Amino acid sequence: MGVLAGIFSNTKEPDLKNILKGMLYSQSHRDRSVPRTMVGENIAVGMMNKHDTLFCQDIKNKEKNEETGGYYGIHAFVDGIVLNTTKHKKYFEEAGVNIPYPTSSAVVACAYRVWGVDFMCHLEGDFSCVVWDEKRNTLILARDPYGHKPLHYYHDKERTVFSSEIKGIIKAGVSPEIDLLSLSDFLTLNCVPYPSTIFKKISQVPPGHMIIIHGDAVKVKRYWHPDMIIDGSVSIEQCAYDLENAIRESIQKRLITDEIYCFLSGGIDSSAIVSFATELSQKPVHAISVGFQEEERNELDDAALMASHVGAVHHQVIATPDSFFDMLGLMVRHYDSPFTDTSAYPTYYAAQCAKKFTDIILTGDGPDQLMGGSAHHLFAVQHKIFSQKPYHVRAFSGFGASIIQKFCSDPAPSWVSKGYRRLYRESLSPVHAAYELRSYFPDFVKKFICCEELWEVHRNSSPYRHPEAWFEQGKHVDDINKYLLADMIFYLPDDLMIKVDRMCMAHGLETLSPFLDTSISAIVNRVPGSYKIFRLNGSAYVTKYVLKKIVRDRLPEQLYNKKKQGFGVPLKKWLSINNGESLKEILLDSRTINRGYFKKDAISKLLDVFIKDKGDYYFPSPNGIVGLITLELCQRQLYNF
Repeated sequence: MGVLAGIFSNTKEPDLKNILKGMLYSQSHRDRSVPRTMVGENIAVGMMNKHDTLFCQDIKNKEKNEETGGYYGIHAFVDGIVLNTTKHKKYFEEAGVNIPYPTSSAVVACAYRVWGVDFMCHLEGDFSCVVWDEKRNTLILARDPYGHKPLHYYHDKERTVFSSEIKGIIKAGVSPEIDLLSLSDFLTLNCVPYPSTIFKKISQVPPGHMIIIHGDAVKVKRYWHPDMIIDGSVSIEQCAYDLENAIRESIQKRLITDEIYCFLSGGIDSSAIVSFATELSQKPVHAISVGFQEEERNELDDAALMASHVGAVHHQVIATPDSFFDMLGLMVRHYDSPFTDTSAYPTYYAAQCAKKFTDIILTGDGPDQLMGGSAHHLFAVQHKIFSQKPYHVRAFSGFGASIIQKFCSDPAPSWVSKGYRRLYRESLSPVHAAYELRSYFPDFVKKFICCEELWEVHRNSSPYRHPEAWFEQGKHVDDINKYLLADMIFYLPDDLMIKVDRMCMAHGLETLSPFLDTSISAIVNRVPGSYKIFRLNGSAYVTKYVLKKIVRDRLPEQLYNKKKQGFGVPLKKWLSINNGESLKEILLDSRTINRGYFKKDAISKLLDVFIKDKGDYYFPSPNGIVGLITLELCQRQLYNF
């Protein structure tokens, strides 16, 4: 739980206190506690964080509304929870730095006083923070290593405006404007890579970074990165031993409430969390599972089996969702942006149900990206998609694609379009081709639906510049690890963490993710990809192999051997309700078309193929359609433009 907001101006600004109040309360769904603020002539910073005093049982009047006086001229504000604050309090006092109470904000302030701008290297937890150094007239915005907590900012020559969610920045008077470059990236990559957002001049503080603002100068400082340095001498047994200990310690650090609650889906990851938590907790652990009447792949029975296996108290809820299109509008208001990840829908309801029991919960997020558990990882290994293609194959394929394209008017399935798709993909670099496969709007589809201006943005600045750069960072490691590094850099913070934060904080539910402790990535990032996606006896591949070695004896046989499922919703059915009339009302409306992003005839064709069920995996994508809908709803409902 937590909200951050503030304004730092180069000149004296009137009414900063009221502007700050509006920014904070526009995000009050995240935290409804009384604000703590600091207001000066040209700066106003505030937070709402119920859990700031979590480790301070003797503080009276925790909800007291007052302006913070700071520590040694240093004012700190936190969204989330800093771990091990009592340990830090003892360290600071031994170093001669007095800290009356080990609140998260006080620990951040004292850490900055002791370690300066390196303070984030010494703190643990899923949190973002703001530090105002009164003496140096310096503002610092910092975000946790994987971007578990959001922090956005707008900067021009007059002022810096910052906020947990984008809506806080807009509340301060910043006018949002769609950035065509970000929109192009969104269509191709399914979400917008940091530091950009869908809006011009509104940026994310990158995960593992801090923004340091002093006068007109803005400095971006990286304090953490998921570096991969492979140690070939580490055996898989040693890796499993080290990883098991790291997971246990990571969970232990996060058992910070009297009653322990965990999400439990019935999959490997959440089951592992429940198993370790049960082992470590002095009381029975509570496991929360949510199912849906229309869910395509219901795992409630598996979750019940796991809860019974470890003796957890199981809370099982069948959610009755509202209208899908109404819910898309609600989720857009929490996202502040368009999105394509429809697992946000069950996540929202899971958080809603969990909030009835607790406001802090453990999640199993992260192992797929750290240890190779996703379908696209397995596909890449099975089909060796990152193998370099001979130059003549790419050249011949490109020539063939250019010939066929003359006879191919649209991407709807036909023997001509399928031939073009295949030849075009063969002409691409391996990385480009891999992300084309993952895109809901691959190049052929994107060119078909986009108006000339937006397609020209794509041509001038290819979205594939991003994955090519991510893979370049991992050029010294094997292909599996390259792919995982790219997911840690991009998919994990820009899709998964945003989804979890926005959907859970919509209900004021704080999530803690033990698998995203940096001690775990330090272990898995030094071993070969073959430890993660392992080939048994030269035949079948096992994903997340090193994790499965650890949990083999912790899970019932049925769960250990089952195929990965995850949340599944009947997306096509919901989108096609009333013969697609709701789709047409949004995507073919004059307001949508007049924005100038997409061609009406092309969108009409896309919807016709979709509604009549004449498409395939390539065109049209249901998730892509969700992206188009949420893009429009973002502009209509949230920002009224």
